[in-house]
Amino acid sequence: MLLDEGRDILYTEGLETLSSNLTFKRVFDRLEQRTGERVTNASVIKRIWENQADFQTDVLVAIAHDESRPETANGVEAIAEAVGKLDFSTPESRAVALREICRIGGSAHSADLAESTNFPLWISVIAMATTTSDPGQEKRMQRALASGYEAVHGFWSETLSALFPLFGLRLREPYTMGQFVRAVTAYSEGCSLNQRTQGGVEWVVRPTGPDGADQEWSLFAVGFEGLVHQFLEPVPDAGPAT
Repeated sequence: MLLDEGRDILYTEGLETLSSNLTFKRVFDRLEQRTGERVTNASVIKRIWENQADFQTDVLVAIAHDESRPETANGVEAIAEAVGKLDFSTPESRAVALREICRIGGSAHSADLAESTNFPLWISVIAMATTTSDPGQEKRMQRALASGYEAVHGFWSETLSALFPLFGLRLREPYTMGQFVRAVTAYSEGCSLNQRTQGGVEWVVRPTGPDGADQEWSLFAVGFEGLVHQFLEPVPDAGPAT
């Protein structure tokens, strides 16, 4: 319960100086107000955590280990909705559908990350894990981050690989699914950091619509399409999707 309260403070307020917004007193007071449970320093210090800093590290580790990615929901929903409207019957129509999925899914993903409260906190934890002077804290946080990344990569591996047959695509040799997903994830994080420093999603107008009509693409969506064509190739003689 204390870890949940600590995480909620950081998700709500962001990662300020830990000593100012993630203290035992604040967490204990919030827990008592919400549940009626009363906790004191004596009940946790030297029993559960060595000190407040040890507790704060555990909260950061819990955030790094968080496998939920609520910011991906809208992007996946947008892709699923678009798939139901596209034509996958011929190689030519599949190429058009692939471009449209890259545009719709990539742009929705950009918008989701721009509004996400989880993503900046995740990045802050990464920064702390790579700059802390405490070797023990560094190892704990990096192990948790590795586990969180594994969950993210697993989610996207399943989601993207399920779409390959629709487009008659397969991985190019010598690439692996893991490499493709890591490249997409790294590019996504880089674009998202840039969005936050530039003040929003960067949009590009391209003549990719019906009869060459202009369409808006997020900058991430443009690069995502490039990664798709680099890592994937058509399956020879692929029949219509079923």
